[in-house]
Amino acid sequence: MLTVVFAIIPVFLLIAIGGAMKRGNFPGDAFWPLADKVTYFIFFPALLVDNLSSAKLGDFDPSGMLGALFAALLLQAGLVYALRPLAKVNGPGFTSLFQGVVRFNTFVGLGAVAALEGGAGITLFAVTIALAIPTINVMCVLTLARYGDHGQSTSFKGQVMFLAKNPLIIACLVGILMNVADLSLPPGIAPVFKMLGSMAAPMGLLTVGAGLQWEAAKSAGRAVGIACVLKLMVYPVVLFGLSRLWGLGPLETKVLVLWGTMPTASASYILARQMGGDAPMAAAIVTASTILAFVTVPLFMLMVGV
Repeated sequence: MLTVVFAIIPVFLLIAIGGAMKRGNFPGDAFWPLADKVTYFIFFPALLVDNLSSAKLGDFDPSGMLGALFAALLLQAGLVYALRPLAKVNGPGFTSLFQGVVRFNTFVGLGAVAALEGGAGITLFAVTIALAIPTINVMCVLTLARYGDHGQSTSFKGQVMFLAKNPLIIACLVGILMNVADLSLPPGIAPVFKMLGSMAAPMGLLTVGAGLQWEAAKSAGRAVGIACVLKLMVYPVVLFGLSRLWGLGPLETKVLVLWGTMPTASASYILARQMGGDAPMAAAIVTASTILAFVTVPLFMLMVGV
């Protein structure tokens, strides 16, 4: 148990430090959007390319893990729709509930898997990113198109183009293609990618903390509670059950369950504003799920025997 706790503590301490820095206005409000941008477009892609290009992908077959993840995403989405009457929300509120349940925070996920499993875990997590990000975005856009207020409508075609330019997906594809082609980063360049990649987790976690909206979390209602229960309690159990059903190995099971314990991504708040969702509710779900993940991540990691 202490091993799990000590591995997870740095992840959430960095989130807490980021929150404290933001509340203390250090180094200033202008810093955080830029830090988030460079992490998203530079640090995390460098980490993914470096890891995937050098990983021994022939040592594992990800099809079972990806199948279990895809099935879990569909089951979780169906469960949100089934529980809509219980949430007692209007259309825009339902879209934020939906996003809150199916979206995941990539920054927290990569930081946690790096702390718990290292390179092999990052490789598996990166492969799941390539499947999950397009699938989740399509589901969220369709739900927003059906139930949102369409305040600043974003077309489905626009979302497809956005996904095609997603730096994390591009980095995953580049890394996998390099690996399959038996190409490696040139000497002198490889250390640069490694150094940039080493900055991804700490900077990403600091920006997660800075992005928390405490006032929104204080106004959390029934829908926020339902989202947190489904996201942080039900989803990991579903993934654990499917991992057993699919006969996955210990590492694949740990990565999938860890995936399920991740809090909601701040992208849900951004998309809610763009497509007529309930932005305050989305912000509340992001903040509440991140705080509660302090407890749920260690518990579920103990369950799968980390």
